[in-house]
Amino acid sequence: MKKLSIFLVCGLTAATYAQTSLKTFTGPDGAFRFQYSDILVNCIPAQKAASSTESDTSAINSQPPVLSAPESCLPQGSFCSGPGSDARPLACFAYPKERFKDKPLFVSATFFVSEIQNARSENMCLKGSSNWLVIKAEEQPTTINHTRFKTFEIGDNWTGGGQDGPVYRAFHHNKCYELGIQTFTSRGEYDPGTFKEFTKQDWSEVDSRLEQALHSFVFLK
Repeated sequence: MKKLSIFLVCGLTAATYAQTSLKTFTGPDGAFRFQYSDILVNCIPAQKAASSTESDTSAINSQPPVLSAPESCLPQGSFCSGPGSDARPLACFAYPKERFKDKPLFVSATFFVSEIQNARSENMCLKGSSNWLVIKAEEQPTTINHTRFKTFEIGDNWTGGGQDGPVYRAFHHNKCYELGIQTFTSRGEYDPGTFKEFTKQDWSEVDSRLEQALHSFVFLK
């Protein structure tokens, strides 16, 4: 029965995934590309609108304007890079929070690509950030489409919530790139029966969308 349940959950997730189409994002200067599910929200326009800095607009102009929901793109914490990475976001897509509006444990989840501008050597890039709360650093590199990345599990915590997830770093053509997935959750107290539980199937749905973008990432030059 347990195996049957797992099969049904996986089958449902695969079927749901098949119902959506993929779009292609090409990074500034054509340096990289990845594909993403069309249900994901482009957070770069929302971040730029909330920032007083108007530089590096090529990442915005390469995509059509998106009226993203603030709840999807503006959770507490660093949502378009690893917390403490001191990074320049190049791409950032979030799973839409409104799909789980009755499940308050889930706040947001993002896939991002950023550049660590103060890491000017491979050694500086791959040692990670001194500002990270590192949960785990993997000994073996992760290979994504023929590029080797150093893998870290990082996170952050604050009153009532937190974020965590993997980040991947590679030094490519004298630039330090950071790819990652960060998930934001709430630890608030809720009356039993008032809200729905965020299930393993829900996690599988969110993870599959973000990991699809991650595993399709490829450097073009």
